[in-house]
Amino acid sequence: MNSASGKWVRLRIGLVALALLAFGLYISGRFFYLQVIRGPELREEATKEYQKFCPILPVRGMIQDRNGAELAVSTRVSSVVAHPGQIKDAARLSRQLAPILGYKTRDLQEMLTRARPFVFVKRHLTPEREEAFRAWEAAETQKARAAKITGRTDKDAAYLVPEAKRYYPQLGLAGQVLGFCNIDGQGLEGLEIQFEKELFGKPKTCWNMTDARGHIVVTGEKAWDPDVMGNNVVLTLDRTLQYIAEKELNAGVEKFHAAGGLALVMRVQTGEILAMAQTPCIDPNRYGKFDEYARRNRQVTDCLEPGSTFKIFIAAAALDANVVKPGDKFHCENGHWSVGAKEVIHDVHPYGTLTVQQVIQKSSNIGTAKISHKVGPKRLDQYLHDFGYGRRTGILFPGETAGLVKNLVKTRSLIDRTTVAFGQGVSVTPLQITAAMAAMGNGGVLMEPHLVKEVVSPQGKIVKEYPPHPVRRVLSQHTASQMLEIMATVTQAGGTAKEAVPPGFTVAGKTGTAQKVIGRAYSHSKFNALFIGMIPAENPVLAITVIVDEPRGAIFGGVVAAPIFREIAAQSLRVLGYYPKEPPKDKNEPMLAGMLASPAAAATGPAAEFAPPKLEIPKGPLTVMPDLRGYTIRQVLTLLNRSGLHCRFEGSGMAVSQEPAAGAVITPGATCVVKFKSGA
Repeated sequence: MNSASGKWVRLRIGLVALALLAFGLYISGRFFYLQVIRGPELREEATKEYQKFCPILPVRGMIQDRNGAELAVSTRVSSVVAHPGQIKDAARLSRQLAPILGYKTRDLQEMLTRARPFVFVKRHLTPEREEAFRAWEAAETQKARAAKITGRTDKDAAYLVPEAKRYYPQLGLAGQVLGFCNIDGQGLEGLEIQFEKELFGKPKTCWNMTDARGHIVVTGEKAWDPDVMGNNVVLTLDRTLQYIAEKELNAGVEKFHAAGGLALVMRVQTGEILAMAQTPCIDPNRYGKFDEYARRNRQVTDCLEPGSTFKIFIAAAALDANVVKPGDKFHCENGHWSVGAKEVIHDVHPYGTLTVQQVIQKSSNIGTAKISHKVGPKRLDQYLHDFGYGRRTGILFPGETAGLVKNLVKTRSLIDRTTVAFGQGVSVTPLQITAAMAAMGNGGVLMEPHLVKEVVSPQGKIVKEYPPHPVRRVLSQHTASQMLEIMATVTQAGGTAKEAVPPGFTVAGKTGTAQKVIGRAYSHSKFNALFIGMIPAENPVLAITVIVDEPRGAIFGGVVAAPIFREIAAQSLRVLGYYPKEPPKDKNEPMLAGMLASPAAAATGPAAEFAPPKLEIPKGPLTVMPDLRGYTIRQVLTLLNRSGLHCRFEGSGMAVSQEPAAGAVITPGATCVVKFKSGA
């Protein structure tokens, strides 16, 4: 080898060595750059390729009754989602999934071709649809394996995800109280929206490890993660008492063909609401099928005129202010009293002189109006506001209204100040009147009504309690006791609500029949029949209000609402462990009306012991005018009590003529004139 070729070889070796050195330096530099300088960033990007962090939607907490019975729960369901941008053949996928998901093919294809990265295809599948979708997925996987497809398929772009759905296992029980949620589990009405923050829970994320095709291999999500579950809300409601109230209210509304009704059961000493029923009501599982009127909790959101039930608060104010005593007498003007130049107040029945106790027992408008004048507008206005009228009760429930009570001091019209005494021109909620009445059974102390007992965490720890809260003292203990005694006579012989008393118990209550306001005038054909009462009368445990909206055939509270009260009270007390002191009488025992003396025996006896002919009271509402001739005023009142008529009596003794005539069809709200004559 000559020197020239040797130099060329050495040069080539040097160049190769230099190239290898440069390449080695480049590799080392690149390695340093990727591993040291950009190492953390690249490792994070690589982790993202196989480890996905996914949001976990909150699971809504339960709503339970006072005994732990579940009224609202969250159940695990599946929904179908899709990524339209990753779907290769939307037309084929639409044809396959449309019958499974219950869509038209055209509508589903439009959904799967939207310009969005993610869409919900079908929310909250039924078990049948979920099973059908899983079968389709399995079939698609088999096809992909048979065709040896390794990339992503359309099946991978449409899949199931777990969700929580709100479910109400008791169906329509207390539906208007619970409210309902939308499809995303957010409260819309009732307690669901009132306690949204407590029930909704906290969202979080979990990691899922996926393979090259995006399938989840390992997941960090738990079945029901306590960290995302909301708190449970425990109510004061008793599921059994709620069922009793709804059952008896529905039966009463159906019997009298009424437009609706309300029933509220409250524990007197604590203000706890044990039952809050209304009809028509809703099933929160299908809330979209009900109108706004049915969805609203009318016990809290709607007002009505209380009618004669308001008289007990007028009497209580007068007794507490020491302007009257239970035995003080008032002349009731024989049912007709002129107030001012043109205004006249009427009583349903003509009365002469009545004591304060008798005014409440007989429900005299005139007597109560005269008692209210004794109290005076300033003091009466203060007492009514102390009872809670004209202001919200403070119950934790959305949409509560304050009602409306006139400022009696500033009201110039004498007739407007007077009609307040018997519940006209006053707007109250059923909740207000129940709480105010319960104050009389609680020694004169008004309690704040409440529906929620406590909020409990998923682990069972009490987060917040709602103990009984006294608002103020409204009456003295002595006045409260006097009112219980007076109200007890309403349900005794001579009172307007003998049908309200369960066998073996005593009841302190008050009836009411209130004309409904239609437009700007009082209706003569549409009424609310009311009964409010406490049981037992001597030491009340429960305060119950029953209101029947637009009953037909009979309109009086003592006929329509009082029997509903009786059934709710009797069954509720048994559930709570209270039993009658004396066993009920034999059902086969003849009624008092069947033991009256015959007309012949009455004719030969002394005048003081004269007994009218036997009175046969028809069952159910009175729809046809009976023949009243030969009956006494008391018997006529008993007969027409179920008619819905306004009665006007003339004379005394026995009935000799009537208008409308016997056999005429009765129109509720019409006026009936009966003439009586002594010795007839």
